[in-house]
Amino acid sequence: MSSTNSKLRLIAAFAALATLALAVSCRGFFVNPTLTSLAIGPQNLSLAPAATQQMVATGTFDDGSTSDVTGKCTWSSSDQSVANFSPTVIGQLIAGPLSNIPNPPGQTTVTASDGAVTSSSVTVNVCPVVQSMLVTVQGGNSVTVPAGSTVEFVATATFNGVTGSQTVTGQVTWNISNTGILSSIGTDGSGITTDGTTGTTSVSATLCGSTSAAVTLTTD
Repeated sequence: MSSTNSKLRLIAAFAALATLALAVSCRGFFVNPTLTSLAIGPQNLSLAPAATQQMVATGTFDDGSTSDVTGKCTWSSSDQSVANFSPTVIGQLIAGPLSNIPNPPGQTTVTASDGAVTSSSVTVNVCPVVQSMLVTVQGGNSVTVPAGSTVEFVATATFNGVTGSQTVTGQVTWNISNTGILSSIGTDGSGITTDGTTGTTSVSATLCGSTSAAVTLTTD
């Protein structure tokens, strides 16, 4: 009986060694998973001048696991005058001063890398706080024009920390309530009403999270 038990223990030991050898041949001892991709956030970021934002990087590995790798990454900004990363706090983004944003919003893209793996970029807008914004159409708050006419819009804004108003026509996002009357407005503020279509649309502008009052455009 003792001999049989010894043989069984020996067979079990060989089986355990074989299993271990197979595992080692596939993965090795205590091999760390390999980083395959990086995702950074937050997305669609808008900051006031001189504000800070802690960015976060999440790594995905070849074994399917994920981990916060913010502190292991090298962070970069495409336009360091608009926003750059702190030299002391890894991943902390610092927006530039108001003097660096002459035509708001200032814009940069940021990425993170860990070895050979680089994240997709995130766009960062740096915008001062809008105190007020005004849109005019042909110099007023309403106008009636023949269908098919070229119409001129102008947007001006005042900002905290900036004396006087600035023309921001080329920086705003235009909001058009009836695109059947007016499909779009160019960066120069001009738009062409739809030929043969009559009616009314309202138009406003958005910049740095602030939206102006609307003006009215009518075609006849």
